[in-house]
Amino acid sequence: MDAQTLKKLREWFKKNAAELPWRPADLDAPRDPYAVWISETMLQQTQVSTVRDYFIRWMKRFPNIETLAKASEEEVFRYWQGLGYYSRARNILKTAKQLVSDCHDPCKGSRNDKRGERKAALPSTRKELEALPGIGAYTAGAILSLAYHQREAILDGNLVRIFSRLYALDFLPTESRDAAEIYWNYAREVVDSPKAYMHNEALMELGRTVCKVKNPDCINCPLRSSCCAALENRTTEFPPSKKHIQKDWHGTVLVIESADHKILAVHGGQKFFKNQFTLPHFESPRNATAGLPAQAEHYIDADKVQSVENIGKFRHSITVHKMECYVLYIRLNGKAPAPTSSEIMWVKRGQAQDFFASSFCLKALSFLEKT
Repeated sequence: MDAQTLKKLREWFKKNAAELPWRPADLDAPRDPYAVWISETMLQQTQVSTVRDYFIRWMKRFPNIETLAKASEEEVFRYWQGLGYYSRARNILKTAKQLVSDCHDPCKGSRNDKRGERKAALPSTRKELEALPGIGAYTAGAILSLAYHQREAILDGNLVRIFSRLYALDFLPTESRDAAEIYWNYAREVVDSPKAYMHNEALMELGRTVCKVKNPDCINCPLRSSCCAALENRTTEFPPSKKHIQKDWHGTVLVIESADHKILAVHGGQKFFKNQFTLPHFESPRNATAGLPAQAEHYIDADKVQSVENIGKFRHSITVHKMECYVLYIRLNGKAPAPTSSEIMWVKRGQAQDFFASSFCLKALSFLEKT
């Protein structure tokens, strides 16, 4: 991308940059690395319109790394609830705790604030950033570029789409190491400039608002005169489609309630949500027989079961899994037994909506209201 094209891109961005809670009014101003980290992580697989309110609430509750590091995983999940991919939230918390711990080491990621006190901070090198939980090549590049104004390349879905159309690339960076390197080389060309940070953000904005997946607004694109796909009227051909193999999954979700109105939550040993507390669930045939499933006896004593009732069915999607789930409501005739391991927890029914962070669990629990 030549200097004249980049100038057009900057001019377009200055006129069309949307007002976003994580974007300063002065587009040349360096940003808070923490805010960049949180916003860019939230924006992964999530629309900007959805992330706005989540970001505002998050920053109000966790305004800095130190505050976040003191929070519990359950509270962090509550503020993340609805964004999906909860491993992102877990990794954010892990990184915050690690940065605070590193703050005590003068050789690691810390800085002095205005009062001369040590303060946890995100490091300013790609190697250090990518060593932190959940921070990959893209997020590291975004932090270094937008916050520290370094000439670091980034490559997200928006830039892949733009480069594919701009240079008529009929392959994706995920196809091979060589394919990825071609895309990254174009990304590096963009940041070979003192305004690298603006070029990166302008391209992300362009992909979001103009060079869209469907119905791209080529007439108003500042790169139109240089775009191979637009000039040849072939934008619908780029980038090439990636075929996803849809996987059907049929299962059963257990809502187990004790006589003192507590719901069973389990950690680990599950098909989905392996690393967080969730409702027990397992794969089952569509014609599963009625009665207490054997899987439930991993957690409860069959002799303590008062009733088993099929209370509903819901559909859900997780990554490539298209799911259909029955909900079994199992009532016990005694109080919640003492947990036999740290992988089991009993949650008061009135607190279950807040405790279970995933929409998967909330869909199952919604049937309780009708019971």
